[in-house]
Amino acid sequence: MTTTLYPGAIRGVHFYGDTFQGDLMDPNTLALHTTEGTSVVSYRDGRDAPNITALPNFKTKKFDVYQHFLLNRSARALVNQPGGVETNTLNVVQLELVGTCDPKRKHTWGKLKAGVHYIYWPDAPEWAYDALAELIAWMHLNLGIPLRGPSEWPAYPSSYGATSARMTFAEWTAFKGICGHLHAPENAHGDPGNIPFGRILAKAKVIVAGSKKPPSGGGSTPAPKPKPSPPPFPGRDKFGPGKKNKYVQQLGERLVAKGFGKRYRVGPSETWGEADRLNVRDFQASRKELRGDADGMPGPLTWKLLFS
Repeated sequence: MTTTLYPGAIRGVHFYGDTFQGDLMDPNTLALHTTEGTSVVSYRDGRDAPNITALPNFKTKKFDVYQHFLLNRSARALVNQPGGVETNTLNVVQLELVGTCDPKRKHTWGKLKAGVHYIYWPDAPEWAYDALAELIAWMHLNLGIPLRGPSEWPAYPSSYGATSARMTFAEWTAFKGICGHLHAPENAHGDPGNIPFGRILAKAKVIVAGSKKPPSGGGSTPAPKPKPSPPPFPGRDKFGPGKKNKYVQQLGERLVAKGFGKRYRVGPSETWGEADRLNVRDFQASRKELRGDADGMPGPLTWKLLFS
């Protein structure tokens, strides 16, 4: 059975499911929006509301989550043309992130300062990406939404309108995973812009991996499992400019899991880049065993400590 309520979500006057019940659905997609504002709004008294709104809380460095519709009922934040492809009603949970993707507001918005009073999502504080990753991980664990999504997240305003990132009707109907408003057909909006989706997704996967526990059984208490040994170091020749292989991606994902992925703008991949070198250098600088050789190039000791 689909979980219909997000734990701890605020409802009250912000819940519109009694007015607009929506269609029943079996969620398999999460669509990310940005509100292009700094607070929770009424969405025209629910007429344009998503399923939930995530308001960044700068004191707790978490989200205050507002729920507007049940998670197994269609929301209303996408354009849905008569006679066209289904958007709102096609098994899509919709999430509005309070903040902006407009580069005109990258640093300030009137008297407000980005990262202090509001979130500029393409360059948000790391805690905001952590909070989003936690929410995405919950959606996967409780609704089964796959941890995958499009590779193309163009920057606003080039993300607006008909772009190569916008899905065709057939692509939208077949899609299962996490996407943005900018990917939805019949829509022109370009939010949430060029958020570092790969980085956020990698964080969510780490959370999910840590949440899955083996089933408990009867009998005596099992012996503790031995700590897994680090995978064998593949060799220095696998890393550096021009290198592309599975070990580069394995390294990047481990850096993210250890909290040293802030240099990635998109996320780890099989292609070595300057972000990989800088993240490795940051990790090396954090370990006294490696500080004398923090050049950003992984050697056997860097690899062993990173995977320990």
